[in-house]
Formats: sequence, C-alpha cells, structure tokens
Amino acid sequence: MNLNMKIIMLLCFVLSILAVIYGYFLWTILIPIQDFHLMEDEEILSTQKELAINYPLGKFLMRTGSFGFLSSCIFLITSKVKKKIHTLKHS
Repeated sequence: MNLNMKIIMLLCFVLSILAVIYGYFLWTILIPIQDFHLMEDEEILSTQKELAINYPLGKFLMRTGSFGFLSSCIFLITSKVKKKIHTLKHS
C-alpha cells in the first residue's frame, strides 16, 4: 500500500475525531437544566435547538466526522490485515 495514502488516511482519522468533538460541543446544551428527565422528547429537542451554540453545524460535523472515522478505520484495518497476510505468504 502506498505510504502517502496511509498518511492521508491517518490525517483523515485524526480530523474526523476532532470534527466529532467540535460538533458535539456545538450541538449540545452547555447550560444545566433542572428536571431534565420530566421533559418530553419534543421539548428536549426544541430546548436543545434554542440553547445550543450552533445546532445544525454541530449535527453536521458529528455526522461527517463519524462517517470519516468509520471509513478511515475500515481502510486502515484492511490495509493492516492485507500487509499481515502478504508477509505471512512470503515467509
């Protein structure tokens, strides 16, 4: 496997983790709310949309980061397995 491709995928892996972390902080409510368990799901969603720093951007970053994380993990694991199989065949 090409070394440059692995470096690019490792960079994608790190950037996707950072995107998920930043997205979570943009998406979540950072203000404590009392009796949170007594609220209905619709109230929780509307409160979250109102009080979050940037709800749509946070949701987008979390989804994009999750996709990038999963795809880069799959690529890195399969390249590691292929390298291991290749070394076992030639030894």
